[in-house]
Amino acid sequence: MLTRFIGQGLLALGLAASAIAAEAKLPGDAEAMATEIRSAIEARDYERFEELVLWRDVGKIKKRVVAFQIRRGLGREIESVTLEGLDQNAVRKMLADGRHKLNMPVSQKVRVVYAEAAINESGKKPTSVFLIGKHKDAYRIGLVVRTFEDDDDD
Repeated sequence: MLTRFIGQGLLALGLAASAIAAEAKLPGDAEAMATEIRSAIEARDYERFEELVLWRDVGKIKKRVVAFQIRRGLGREIESVTLEGLDQNAVRKMLADGRHKLNMPVSQKVRVVYAEAAINESGKKPTSVFLIGKHKDAYRIGLVVRTFEDDDDD
């Protein structure tokens, strides 16, 4: 019985240490987050994106859609990565219908422009934009999530 109790205690300590180590791997500032995003794209490292994204309140379908968008960018040649401010008025307008919310506070965005031909006559190149912010002393990628329940996403 004592051996089982000690084993469970060691397992709990191991899990806690793993959680702390995972948190320690997260970027501490916005510039580091931009660098991590670039590195993960260049290395085709989806697992790193899994760590960087805050998946809280994300349904199964939303996670699949976000995962698809992330994977679509992996390994593509990057022309530029820029850290930009976030227009909070635009965010408020985006969430004004009350059906969606951010799953964490976001303060900036990371814009990744791919070194490919323009997508149409506008001249704009393929781009991915990641909303980022500080969550529990580390920078994470935040997501827009639904505020309502729907059986289609379970």
